[in-house]
Amino acid sequence: MVKSPRRSRPLALPGAALLLMFASATLADECAILFEQARKTHETAISKAAIKSCGQLSAKGDLTGRYLVGLLTIDGIGTAPNADTGLKLVREAADGGLATAQARLGRMYLRGEVVPKDPAAAADWFERAASGGDPLAQYELGQLRYKGLGIEADPYEAYKWFTAAALNFEQAGNVPRQKLTQRKLETIATNLSAADRERAEAWVAQQPGVVQRP
Repeated sequence: MVKSPRRSRPLALPGAALLLMFASATLADECAILFEQARKTHETAISKAAIKSCGQLSAKGDLTGRYLVGLLTIDGIGTAPNADTGLKLVREAADGGLATAQARLGRMYLRGEVVPKDPAAAADWFERAASGGDPLAQYELGQLRYKGLGIEADPYEAYKWFTAAALNFEQAGNVPRQKLTQRKLETIATNLSAADRERAEAWVAQQPGVVQRP
């Protein structure tokens, strides 16, 4: 009997494709790519490579590298899970002014993930991130301002931050988020005068960094 030829086994590691991709990539690009792949696949080799790459970036003083190592450490991807150490790294990046880290801390406090649930602390971190142009933080801050959760209810402030978020989502091509935020604006607009809406929109247009320009 003629035996069928054995099929070659697919490579378990990312292999030449990833190596080729990183040949001309910066360390920051490499860290970002590996981080996303590690979060999606949890594949051991990729996860360890992500920790190594982002750790090297963090060691150079890069806040994004520190933030991403923190998230990987919290989730135990590429390393043993350690919520305290991971949270410390995320907080260091947030304290250093990284808006994405500030927004993530806000979500942690809002949902009670890793840290105790604290809407007031969430509002504080969202406000920092929103001022730095993070659209998800702007949206969440608009929500808290509209509901009066963890911070004083203020339709004007809610309208202001939803306006910024809608513009940023539009710039990023995030149509679903942009439409959702636009509906929030339409709801709040019924409680504001035309003058207040114009004042809020003018404020957003005049604040540097609040809306990411193309």
